Amino acid sequence: MKTIVFSGLAALVVSVTLTGCSSSETAEKKTKKSPTDRPKFQIGKAVPQKVGQTFRLPGEFKAFQEVNIYPKADGFVEQVLVDRGSFVKKGQILMVLDSPESEERLAVARSNALKANALLVASREHYRRLKASSRVAGSVSALDLETANARMMADSASMLGEEANFRALTKIKSYLTVRAPFDGVITERNVHPGALVGSGAKMERPMMVLQQQNHLRLVLDIPENYSITLKHGKTVLFTVGALPGQVFKGKITRRSGNMNEQFRSETVEIDIANNAGKFKPGMFAEVILDSEGTTGALAVPLTSVVASTERQYVIRVIDGRAQYVDVRRGQQSGDLTEVFGNLRANDQIVINAREDLKEGTEIQ
Repeated sequence: MKTIVFSGLAALVVSVTLTGCSSSETAEKKTKKSPTDRPKFQIGKAVPQKVGQTFRLPGEFKAFQEVNIYPKADGFVEQVLVDRGSFVKKGQILMVLDSPESEERLAVARSNALKANALLVASREHYRRLKASSRVAGSVSALDLETANARMMADSASMLGEEANFRALTKIKSYLTVRAPFDGVITERNVHPGALVGSGAKMERPMMVLQQQNHLRLVLDIPENYSITLKHGKTVLFTVGALPGQVFKGKITRRSGNMNEQFRSETVEIDIANNAGKFKPGMFAEVILDSEGTTGALAVPLTSVVASTERQYVIRVIDGRAQYVDVRRGQQSGDLTEVFGNLRANDQIVINAREDLKEGTEIQ
């Protein structure tokens, strides 16, 4: 009986041992990855293609011309003929100043000019008669003739100076009548009759502000990446928040030609006809621009560019192995982006690139 029990226990131990070995072999087989379990990578090409992009930028309307009107002569405001919101024409009188001192100086200058002219007439006649008499030998000395000529030249110079002074004071008197330099709208008025104005008065604000509003400038800043492909005269669309549901057109009219060092952008202006007065200086607009892409750029899928904290690169496939190529991204549209770097057209690249794919790894 004892022998039978021992034999049974021995058989059970052998069975358990065999089962354990079989289980460990199965687990070991499961942990081993077959070659088919390795990650697969999609291979594509870098192609020479322009990647256009539509983007929106904020813009601001500004008056085509704007001027702060300050007095050119000292005086008191006598009349103000326009007010805020007045539409004026070029040359129209805006206000009249009064300056009694200017009138007195002008009268003195006029008198001095007449006096100088009379002296010139007398000295010229004296010189003419002496010269005529000098034809008779010994009747007039050479010294007297030269003195008369010098006197005439001095009187002529004096008259020219007095006339110039008279013209200057006449011009200053004309400044007492303030006129509009161009057609526009008075947007600000800061003086009233009786106010003292002029260079001698401390004027913190201009007497008036005049803006040309029938023609506006839409000013916006274009980022450096897009300004290169922007063409002069290109038609653009824009919307205005104050006029929802409406889309307007304009053309690129002027470009600054330089980059703002702070924002790395170029200032661009679009001329806008505004005869109907829809837009106002200071209003904001959203400009819709279509970029044509960068000439000579290579296009790759967005998923092929790996951006780490240290670098930005694509993975090129050379002889079946991974090679890092540093690139700089440009414009992008949809799932494509421009790249610039040591990459050639039709180079094979990994489309589904990952940061854990090490350089030199075999690509299947």
